[in-house]
Amino acid sequence: MLTGNGPAPPRWRKPSPLGFGAAVDAVSNVAAPLLAGFAVAAIGVVAADSDKFRWPGPVLLFLTLAALSFVMCVQFGFHARRHLYSYADVTAWWTEEEVRDRHELLREEQHHDFALWEGWRRRTYAAYTSGMIMLWLGVSLVLAPPAPSGALDTPFRWAAAAVAAAAAVVEAVWSAYPWAERRVRRRRLLRGGP
Repeated sequence: MLTGNGPAPPRWRKPSPLGFGAAVDAVSNVAAPLLAGFAVAAIGVVAADSDKFRWPGPVLLFLTLAALSFVMCVQFGFHARRHLYSYADVTAWWTEEEVRDRHELLREEQHHDFALWEGWRRRTYAAYTSGMIMLWLGVSLVLAPPAPSGALDTPFRWAAAAVAAAAAVVEAVWSAYPWAERRVRRRRLLRGGP
C-alpha cells in the first residue's frame, strides 16, 4: 500500500529472518546457562588446583568474565522475550471486537515493544559473544602447559592452547562481521553507490 509520501509503514513488525526470535530464545535459555555452568565449574577446578596451571590468575579472570557474560545473556534474553509478540498473540488475548476497536493502538504498542525487543536482543547477542570469547581465552590458558618442561605432551598442549585462542579470534571476527558489513553498506548507500 502506498501513501502520498511513499510506502506505508508495515502493519506489524516482525523479526528478520522470522526465526530470529526463536534463535535469541535458544541462546539465552539453553546455550548461555549451560556455558555459564561450565565456566563456574572450571573456576572451581582452577581455584582448587591453581598450582597445576601456568597462569591461574588470568584463567580465573577470563572464566569469571565468561560466566558473568553468560548470566547477563540470560537476563537480557528474558527482557527481550517479553517484548516480542505477533498479531496472532494479540488476537489470542483480545477479542475480535477489541482488536478492531483498538487496532491502531495495538499496532503502535507492538511497534514500540518490537523496538525494545531489538535493543534487548542486541544486548543478548553482545553478552553471548563476549562470553564465548572470554571462555575460549580462558580455555586456551588452561591448556597451556603448567611450567617449562621437556614433557612429550608440551607441544600438543601449546597447539591445543593456540587452537582455543584462535577460536576466540574467530568468534570475535564472526560476531563483528554483520555489524561491519552493515556499516560498509550504509556508507555506500550514503555516497550513492551500490
